[in-house]
Amino acid sequence: MRLLLFGGSFDPPHRGHKALLEAAHRTLRPDRTLVLPAWLSPFKSGHGAPARDRLAMARLLVRGLERASVDGFEIARGRRTFAYELLREARRRYRGAELWFLIGSDSLATLPGWKRPGELRLGVSWLVGHRTGAPARPPEGFRVRFLAGRFPDVSSTELRARLYAGEDWGELLPKRVARYIRKRRLYGLAAHEELARVLSKDRYAHTLGVARLAAELARRHGHDAGAAALAGLLHDCGRRFDPAGMARYARERRLPVPERERTLREAPLLAHAYIGADLARRRFGVTDPAVLGAIAHHTLGKPQMTAFERLLYVADLASPDRGFSTADRIRRVALRDLDRAFVEAVQTKEYWTRKRGGWLHPMTSRVRRWARTLR
Repeated sequence: MRLLLFGGSFDPPHRGHKALLEAAHRTLRPDRTLVLPAWLSPFKSGHGAPARDRLAMARLLVRGLERASVDGFEIARGRRTFAYELLREARRRYRGAELWFLIGSDSLATLPGWKRPGELRLGVSWLVGHRTGAPARPPEGFRVRFLAGRFPDVSSTELRARLYAGEDWGELLPKRVARYIRKRRLYGLAAHEELARVLSKDRYAHTLGVARLAAELARRHGHDAGAAALAGLLHDCGRRFDPAGMARYARERRLPVPERERTLREAPLLAHAYIGADLARRRFGVTDPAVLGAIAHHTLGKPQMTAFERLLYVADLASPDRGFSTADRIRRVALRDLDRAFVEAVQTKEYWTRKRGGWLHPMTSRVRRWARTLR
């Protein structure tokens, strides 16, 4: 028996996955194919859609493909599962089967870094589809066979970024999967509907601008564009309240607003970032600590901000809807040098606060002093 295994997050499954599966069936002619959605990928801190939805979308992906089915083994385990564990389970279930593992060439070079690579060299062959710009040289000791041709340059990360940023995305997905996402309002579609309703028209337009710029900066500087777009989408969700409502919410939830009582008395609007992080977690189901941290610190900032947090801070200040010339310059700088753009963004916020006669939060000077160390 020839058994083909195809694991991954499928978050969401896209045209590239479908093309890879169809080519694998034409080339290998497996007796059976198992598509195995991950409960939690070894390379990720979270997923954009719940496991049950990714399982359902994977079933839609394989519909009509003979001898292919979706196996919920990983999701039923309810914990992170490594490739060597999948192979052990396959050997247990299908004794004597000829095992093949299907991957894209972007994963090929990383194989030696996977958990227990020795087991991945033995008793299994790797069927690889070429992806544009990805290496095509097999690592030493792995039995590799390449599929003919190249496959759509689509990634689930980029799809999520488009969905969160409110950009076109449907053409990158099998029609059944696209319909399922719309029906279930996944990947920020429900959030878009709600934010368009509770925020002002200008604030929602700003939200889209920040999400798109954050995704662009993430692509330029090696961050997850999907996570960046999600942080941008939700960064101002706390703006649904007026200042008095923000003060009430922050007190009731005991949010970690720096110098909380003074802040809520002098400038309660500054609490919206911490409210946004709380709402992102409780209302919109965000679990990624990087996204939650970026939302919480996109306004006041803090010393020792992560690069991802600084990215959203800059995207918020320099989004295309901002009406001052400095924002345009910082946006151009950010595409080349994110740290320099962050330093300028901190200085710009302080300048405008002073110019308008606003209250300068004590955190501002702390962040300014720390930002100088990034130069």
